[in-house]
Amino acid sequence: MPRLELTRSVTVELDGIAGIDELEAAALGFARSAPGMVVAEAVEAMVEDLVGEVCGPFGLPIADDEQIEAPWVCPGCGAKQGFRRRGRQVRRRKLTSQVGVIEMAGKMVSCRRCDKRFAPIGQLIGLAPRECRTEGLAAAAAALAVEVAYAKASRLLAEVGGVSLSARSIRRDLLKGASVRLGPPEELEELPVLLLDGTGERAGEKKNGVELHLAVGIVARKQAGKRRVCQVELLGATLGEGWGVLFDLIGHLRPGLVVVDGEEELSTLCAKYFPTTPRQRCLWHLARAMVRLARYNDGVGSKIIDQAAADLQAIFDGAWMERDLSNALECLDLLADNLELDSAKAAATHLRNARDEVFTFLSNPQAGTLLAGHKGRPDVGTGVLERVMREMNRRSDVGVRWSVEGIRRLLMTKLEHKYRRGRWAHSEPPSATRAVRIKLTDPALHRAA
Repeated sequence: MPRLELTRSVTVELDGIAGIDELEAAALGFARSAPGMVVAEAVEAMVEDLVGEVCGPFGLPIADDEQIEAPWVCPGCGAKQGFRRRGRQVRRRKLTSQVGVIEMAGKMVSCRRCDKRFAPIGQLIGLAPRECRTEGLAAAAAALAVEVAYAKASRLLAEVGGVSLSARSIRRDLLKGASVRLGPPEELEELPVLLLDGTGERAGEKKNGVELHLAVGIVARKQAGKRRVCQVELLGATLGEGWGVLFDLIGHLRPGLVVVDGEEELSTLCAKYFPTTPRQRCLWHLARAMVRLARYNDGVGSKIIDQAAADLQAIFDGAWMERDLSNALECLDLLADNLELDSAKAAATHLRNARDEVFTFLSNPQAGTLLAGHKGRPDVGTGVLERVMREMNRRSDVGVRWSVEGIRRLLMTKLEHKYRRGRWAHSEPPSATRAVRIKLTDPALHRAA
């Protein structure tokens, strides 16, 4: 097909002196309607040229055996030759897209082999039968809906983009094809740091809801000004399923360091799937769990709890400054003994059970040092993963109780969008892609009398 070029002028009419508000409103209205009209006109002109090239001009049809192979196929028999025009008959097609509504008129043809009548416009521009929205609009609406409520996403599309799409349609497009669970990228096998943690979601019939289990990997750190920025990769995500399901997804990975939040089951599974990998207990989770157990399980006073929290922080600081593992362990044991003397047995037991995982940054100083933080030590917390979980909770905590399936599809889609999976995965453009350029011609202002 030869190069197609369409040129249209833009007319601006001013009734006297117009303010910036009036000009802005008029320009915005034009910007919302013009792209759809430009696309429709380009499609109609392209289809007209293609039909003429295959079937011949009006009144001078090309013989069947002399026709070139058509860029479409007959939906009845699959033929690529032997087509005739259907006079001036057209089939109108209305399509909602990111540039607004596109209303096109496609030429009708008939197949001489099976007498099937159809409009090839859908095949030429890549539309499925009865498709009324573009994939680009569906992806854009889904990207907006993973951040805000469906109704608000509908309003924002209308106010900012000038596209009318109902909240129900956005929800359907968002949840369509969502993954049940997510695993690591196929090409990833080794990584320096693996972070594991979970959070609760208000869904289902159980009072405490369901658990969202996440595994992310810190694969690189780079300097951005005065900050060191983490490059994070999603390794696994499950909802409403046990930790064992997540470990089945990530069990083949070879991390240099595993950081856990302190769940006993989590540590047991790490020892099973990653027996030779050093395991670091998140220090923030350790201190938080000690305070919670002392307050709610042991019922000790605030004075004892505050002193124990200060002592534990001093132990962490001293361990890093002195780099003395044996002394750090002795101080931790002494704190546990003091808590037990103050009748905080649950908190003391928790510290003793975590003893082998607290000072991994001293016992295995090389674990994860490739990705050492700004203080030059391996990761000792799940802060990177905590930020991801808070992001998930902000979207799901909207004052209602979700169904398990609904919250699973929403959060898996949000994770796919965040980490560029599924429909948002980076892909190389096909080599046969045709270039399309749209530009304004040199302006020519005409002053009306």
